[in-house]
Amino acid sequence: MCKHLKLQKPSDNDIDNYELVNPAVHIGWIPPKGFLPPELETAIPCLVVGMDEGNDDGQEASLPIRISAAVYSPGLHTIQEGGSVECAPDFQGYIDLLNLIDRTVAEIAKNQILNGVSIEYPIRWGMYQEQQPYPYWYGWVAFSVKRQSYPKALINLE
Repeated sequence: MCKHLKLQKPSDNDIDNYELVNPAVHIGWIPPKGFLPPELETAIPCLVVGMDEGNDDGQEASLPIRISAAVYSPGLHTIQEGGSVECAPDFQGYIDLLNLIDRTVAEIAKNQILNGVSIEYPIRWGMYQEQQPYPYWYGWVAFSVKRQSYPKALINLE
């Protein structure tokens, strides 16, 4: 899904400068600065796939999955005469965020069995309720997956 999207990648030095890249997908967390694998263009924009708290009742295991989404959107960029770029903060980055979340939910709904586990409804999503740290925007998608419980083994203690 991410290879078909292009979102803004922040510049390390200039909030007015950006390029369009495919969102990265991280497992567990965003790697700290200096530890980003070389094949990834950037840490943000991204999706971070993680697990909340799982359980196993002896018959089946349930794993709540949370996908966090992060985008960068400082505002409206316009090209001025002479080629300079001017950025006007518009605080509309949540639109890019909600589009990324919507595409993610659509893919999850389309592929309900992944690697032998079944996706369970409901699929929930939203924006994190804390103040969004402009020019970054954060949201989430949550659902559970179910699979068979681990097999039992009898232990002979004699």
